[in-house]
Amino acid sequence: MNRKRSKTLNQQYKVAEQLLPWNAKDAVLNAEPHAQKLDGSHFFYGLEKRTEDGSVYTEWERVSTDDGVEEPLFDHEDLCSKLGKERLTFRTCKVKDGVLSFTQDRKSYCYDLSSGELSENKQKDNGTVSPDRSKEVFLRRNNLWLRKKDTGEEIQLTKDGRKNDTYGIFPQCIGYITAIRSKMPIFPDVLWSPDSRYFLAYRLNQRKVKDLYLLESFDSADRESIRPVLHSYKCAFPEDEHIPTGYWCLFDTESFTFKMLDIDPQPAGVPLLYSVYKHARWLEDSSAVFITYVSRGNKSASFITVKNDGTVNKVLTETDDTFINICTFGELDGFGDYSASNFLSKDGTSVFWQSERDDLARLFRYDAVSGDLLYPVTPADCRVGELISIDDENEWIYFYANDLSCASDPYYQLVCRVHFDGSCFSVLTPEDGMHRCEIINGMIVDTWSRVDKPPVTNLRKADGTLVRELVSADITDLMARGYIVPERFTVTASDGKTTLYGILIRPADFDPDRKYPFVDYDYGGMQCINVPKSFSWKGALPGREMLSCLETLAQLGIAGITIDGLGTPGREKSLHNISYENIHGCAGLKDHVYCLDELVEKYPFLDRDRIGIWGNSGGGCGSVRAILEYPDVYKVAVASAGNHDQRMYDYMWTETYYGLYNKDIYLKGDNTALAKNLKGKLLIVHGAMDDNVPLSQSIRLVDALIRADKDFDFFILPRCNHYVPTDPYFIQRKTDYFVEHLLGKKPTYRFSKP
Repeated sequence: MNRKRSKTLNQQYKVAEQLLPWNAKDAVLNAEPHAQKLDGSHFFYGLEKRTEDGSVYTEWERVSTDDGVEEPLFDHEDLCSKLGKERLTFRTCKVKDGVLSFTQDRKSYCYDLSSGELSENKQKDNGTVSPDRSKEVFLRRNNLWLRKKDTGEEIQLTKDGRKNDTYGIFPQCIGYITAIRSKMPIFPDVLWSPDSRYFLAYRLNQRKVKDLYLLESFDSADRESIRPVLHSYKCAFPEDEHIPTGYWCLFDTESFTFKMLDIDPQPAGVPLLYSVYKHARWLEDSSAVFITYVSRGNKSASFITVKNDGTVNKVLTETDDTFINICTFGELDGFGDYSASNFLSKDGTSVFWQSERDDLARLFRYDAVSGDLLYPVTPADCRVGELISIDDENEWIYFYANDLSCASDPYYQLVCRVHFDGSCFSVLTPEDGMHRCEIINGMIVDTWSRVDKPPVTNLRKADGTLVRELVSADITDLMARGYIVPERFTVTASDGKTTLYGILIRPADFDPDRKYPFVDYDYGGMQCINVPKSFSWKGALPGREMLSCLETLAQLGIAGITIDGLGTPGREKSLHNISYENIHGCAGLKDHVYCLDELVEKYPFLDRDRIGIWGNSGGGCGSVRAILEYPDVYKVAVASAGNHDQRMYDYMWTETYYGLYNKDIYLKGDNTALAKNLKGKLLIVHGAMDDNVPLSQSIRLVDALIRADKDFDFFILPRCNHYVPTDPYFIQRKTDYFVEHLLGKKPTYRFSKP
């Protein structure tokens, strides 16, 4: 009988190499078509195609929102000819007033869709531009200035700004040095009104906030010196009295005046007006702006309305004994959505407020003048997530909801709508999976998928009626590279009753009669779920491995799992509360251990004697915690950029879950106290230029391990910031570490570099 010859280790590495992010970046086509409004009866999107030689290009399509008929957005041959290109390769563009704006080969262009005229766009924005693009706000010497785009005239708006007490700047605590070193343009954090007359801003006071430091050891492109450079930035720890604080102000660009608003100073651990957070939004008629205000410690949140004359009304305040969740939460290491799901009705009479007071998040309606609670709007048996769209005219609210009885996984978010009065709740997208959509001209452009189901994009009417399938993702190239479709599983949590959801990736050489080591990919942060719910072929950030390296390891004969334990969001608040004063619980780490019996019973090929774990940031903390707290379970751990002592991390994230500083509680989150427990193999990695989790976190852990006389491995990436998992050298060393210590093989293959 002929038996299939097993691959050598080098051959396995060669297959794994094809799944690395720089090799597989175009392995899936049309998985995320981004629909954009074109006019009152059309939207457009980019249709990705592949040539015979494997290169990818885009054809831009226009779709009618009346009947779904599709046709080319413009004459592609004409534009290609004028660009001197055979095909168009730009993946993003915008259309405004009939003009297509795009970047091709690092040049910015404008293409008139009516006349076919092509011109190079050399105009650059040097500030935060108004919606009508007539003016922009910019920073100069700690103050805000206004520039008229047509004449270039500049008007100084504020005069009392000073160093570390500046209008419109971002808090420095996370990512600041990275932005400075990369020469990223820093535009003011302001929110323009739709009519381009007003903007909301804040003066950020960081004068008494203590400094953190980074030591840059290598020259940059424009500097020649062998003397290291010391960088400093403002970052408050939980024990600190002084934190970055924002003072709200409202500007009128017709009178060139502004007013400091009668609102308590706002703790500012993140940019207060950065669009993704949606902590503030204007009404369409520019008559008022509304703010979701969160107090220090995250136990209190308020809804505040501000009229364009500066009149302030605190409509409501909600408090909690643990922490307030007024935001939705993303997946994949927290790089999802953090949008506040609260809004003010167009007529200014009603506030719709998301609350977990009934355990599952619901929307409640309040009187916007008196602040009186009127009634709950959404049902009690589903969880409200991010708002999608508000139809004020017909009084419909469109939003994502999960924990629905029609879905096989409580984390799946489906598109729903409900009337302002709480009637007519309905699920508009019935497919069993994770949904993301755009609502354009009353039509829903919805993409849905699961980890085991490639994305499909459908076009639906506002009531959910299916018009047609727009496009399906093409995963042919991905599968040809050896991608292994994850399997969904459920296990029981450590409380003995709650169902947990996870995924498994079998080894590429799977043989049911063999035992395989496996790696548990863990995040450990309690602000998000970690198990991907949609089809996953790329990392949470550009350059990260798909499924956090589990696909790569599977090609080498190592299985992979990811589980969401108790203490993560996305379900009942009571389950999330398990993380309160329990950051050291790493979002249900003990559940990972508790469920092993059930997991191995379901998958008997998993070898309990060869378990590895790894993670970055909160996952770096969780991986170290795992191998130190459960030294007889986890035999190998890789921890990158870990926040190993919660006293040394940004105050805002830490205080949310530990509460205001209490030394006895915070000491529980110090991994170094467990250093004496190390038995297995531990690799610690940190970027020297990490301006999120300071390098000192890992250095202090290393010191504790040395004092405990433990063997471990450690290296620093001198040029790397917090995104260690995107570093090719780290990807190689992490892979080799698991192969060597879980498989007992000595790797010699070296991946190609991007």
